[in-house]
Amino acid sequence: MKNSLLTIALWMLFVPCQAQTSGIDSIYKLGKSEKNIRKKLLILNNAIAYGWYYGDYDKAIRYGKESLKLAYKYKNDSIASLMDNNIGIAYDYKGDYSQALAHFFKALRVAERIKDRDNEAYILSNIGLIYTNLEQFEKALKYHRKSLKIRQEIHYEKGVSASVNNMAIVFMNQKKYDKAIYYYNQALAIDLKLSDSLGLSDDYNNLGVCYQETEDYQKSEYYQLKALEIRKNMNQPLGVATSKLNLGVLAVKSKKFDKAEKYLLGSVELAKKLGAKEILKTAYQSLSELGDKRGDFKSAFEYLHLFNQVEKELANEDNIRKQTQEEMNYEFDKKRLATAMENKKKQEQALIINWAIAIVGILILGFSFVLYRRWNEVKKQKLVIEEKSRQVEEKNHEILDSINYAKRIQTAILPSIQMRERILPEHFVLYEPKDIVAGDFYWLEETGDSIIFAVADCTGHGVPGAMMSVVCHNALNRSVKEFGLRDPGLILDKTRELIVDELSKEEEDIDISDGMDISLCTWNKSSNGITWAGANNPLWIWKKESKDIVEIKPNKQPIGKHFDMKPFTTHSVELEKGDRIYLITDGYADQFGGPESKKFKAKNLKNLLIQISNEKVNQQIDILKSTFFKWKGDLEQIDDVCIMGMEIS
Repeated sequence: MKNSLLTIALWMLFVPCQAQTSGIDSIYKLGKSEKNIRKKLLILNNAIAYGWYYGDYDKAIRYGKESLKLAYKYKNDSIASLMDNNIGIAYDYKGDYSQALAHFFKALRVAERIKDRDNEAYILSNIGLIYTNLEQFEKALKYHRKSLKIRQEIHYEKGVSASVNNMAIVFMNQKKYDKAIYYYNQALAIDLKLSDSLGLSDDYNNLGVCYQETEDYQKSEYYQLKALEIRKNMNQPLGVATSKLNLGVLAVKSKKFDKAEKYLLGSVELAKKLGAKEILKTAYQSLSELGDKRGDFKSAFEYLHLFNQVEKELANEDNIRKQTQEEMNYEFDKKRLATAMENKKKQEQALIINWAIAIVGILILGFSFVLYRRWNEVKKQKLVIEEKSRQVEEKNHEILDSINYAKRIQTAILPSIQMRERILPEHFVLYEPKDIVAGDFYWLEETGDSIIFAVADCTGHGVPGAMMSVVCHNALNRSVKEFGLRDPGLILDKTRELIVDELSKEEEDIDISDGMDISLCTWNKSSNGITWAGANNPLWIWKKESKDIVEIKPNKQPIGKHFDMKPFTTHSVELEKGDRIYLITDGYADQFGGPESKKFKAKNLKNLLIQISNEKVNQQIDILKSTFFKWKGDLEQIDDVCIMGMEIS
């Protein structure tokens, strides 16, 4: 976790044309009233840049999207690309990286097509900054180097300074401090030459952070104060928030606690107004550390809780999924074009080689036929070997890509965090697959007054288990949605029927006894009653009054073909407010580990849940996870792990 923020050098292509007191609304209104189309679009673009520069991100995004419609209407691709880039910067400062990347890649495609090299370098730099925030440092350096190369070729010194500074930020995050200081000083020299106040504030800030990491606190404070002074004079709220944060972190490390509190609270106040989540997250973390060092543990815990809330928002699954999709679309377009050009080049090279071989063969055929024939044979063998090797490598790569794609599909069918938090009371889900994809899964469906949820363990793990999980997941959905079942026992009966029927369709000799173990509950919201049924997996109930766990036994048969198939039993469960229920698979209890490399066992898992019963249910997941990995140690995980816990409110 970073303890201070590095300033990101995002340079505006057009400086806002109005004084700050006029505000983004005045600039936008001026653009709407302008008659000349090109001037109109440029002024609207300046309004977007003005908005993110002075911290009004929501208006920058809203006005930006309205302005983009006009740019498309008048078919001005150049300014549309500038607008997309500025909208991306506003999303970046809000911490919404998926939306930021979507607009950056869209802007980049246009800039490359119309050969706007200045804007292309600018966008590449911004993409590099996103990957720095996501800690994907090699990708970040790749985009910053592309940006630097273009700016050097077009002799844009201010842009060169920005790219050099951004590369230094990456080296700083990689803890390569000597490299970072070297590049920061290069950027500083350029900005001093250009008298660029904005660039100088970034350089001083970043040098201060770097010297803080090398524990040269005197130099660090010197550079941070210079950065803060410039940013105050420029009335740059985001920069001021960053400098105050860095000075607060430095004061904590220097044990100047009063000064630390002053700077950190100032940073929090500005970050809240600006919606700058990265700054807010780091400030809360440092305030928690400050409280701990002062012995004010209540304050430390409160700020730690706020830190966790902001971090959770930034780690939203939808952000990651959308970011990945945008990057894949862009990379696919580029790869397809590169492949076509490479194939054409190979065809030309092959034609030249064939002519050369033919001519040489004719010249030497008369006196070295035997030698030529042997050489030709060796060459063919070599090509065959190389081709086989290439095919094997390609197949391995395709298989791994397919498995990773299967993981994305499997993740997509699991209930999202947002869905769980909307439907269920206070709860947690511990989900640790053994391999990239898993046979365990958890399931949730809301229908009318009923909420049905389950934890399941399909036969096998890895790819076979994942394939079974899709079949079983689909059967559960059909039992509830298509056949309208709500009773847990009847749901399991119908699910078994569907799975056996599905696996029996295959004419080949396969084991149709494959299926799943499951623990499934139906919660009626109107009556607040819970019914349950299980196939090999039990239901554990922690009673608040007795502080002990009661176990309801499942039917000893799987959801699949079985020698003695019987209807599944539905149990009515009587619960009081504060009671907790746990749905589990066998992966946690069966894990080998500990001093004697033995199984953890269900009894120890029960005792652990009783021991941590004083913790809130949604905080128990951290203890369960740390206990599992500590027990496992260096041993291999033997099975998928899935546990759902929920408190009755």
